[in-house]
Amino acid sequence: MRYRFIDEITSLTLDGRHPQIEVVKTFEAGDDAFSGPAGQARVPESLLLELMAMTGGQLIFRHLGEHRLPLLLKVPECRFDRVVGPGVGLRAVAALRGASEVADDTSVVEAATEVYAGDERVAAAVLMYLCVSVPGVDLAAHGGGR
Repeated sequence: MRYRFIDEITSLTLDGRHPQIEVVKTFEAGDDAFSGPAGQARVPESLLLELMAMTGGQLIFRHLGEHRLPLLLKVPECRFDRVVGPGVGLRAVAALRGASEVADDTSVVEAATEVYAGDERVAAAVLMYLCVSVPGVDLAAHGGGR
């Protein structure tokens, strides 16, 4: 299995009141994820949640100027609306909902995320991230945890 949860960023808006990102991802049938209990017929919900977490994390990383690492802190809301199989092109979107500074170079940021197969919503979640600076590490040079 390739541990890359975003194939391509297709849209990124950082200016304005509503920063947003859109990405695409296809989980191929040959990935190890399809050898588990869910079998070959469906993308595991854990991978859909990871796709939403990575999408929100990429938006936050870029929004904060690529110098703070977003760590998934909490998933206050999450729902899975339908099953999707391997090989289906998925589109994930994330939008910032709010941010609070909690200390120097540390903030908590909330993002709303959704995953679509075509025009049908597959999953949605509200995710909270703890965003921290990592002394001595240039996150932008290392891809921000990508």
